[in-house]
Amino acid sequence: MTTTTNTSNGLGFWKILGIIVLVILALTIIVPLLKGLFWIALIALAAYGAFTLLRSRSG
Repeated sequence: MTTTTNTSNGLGFWKILGIIVLVILALTIIVPLLKGLFWIALIALAAYGAFTLLRSRSG
C-alpha cells in the first residue's frame, strides 16, 4: 500500500493559512489605531465647533 501526497494542496493550505494570519495581525494593529483616531477626531471637532462659536459671537 503506497500513499501519495499532493504537494500543491499542501502549499495551497499553507498559503491560505498565512494570508489569514496576516489579515488577523493587520486587524489587531489597525482597529486600535482607528479607535484612537476616532476619539482624537471627535475632540478636535468639538474644539473646532467651540472655536467657531466663540469667534462668531465676538465678531
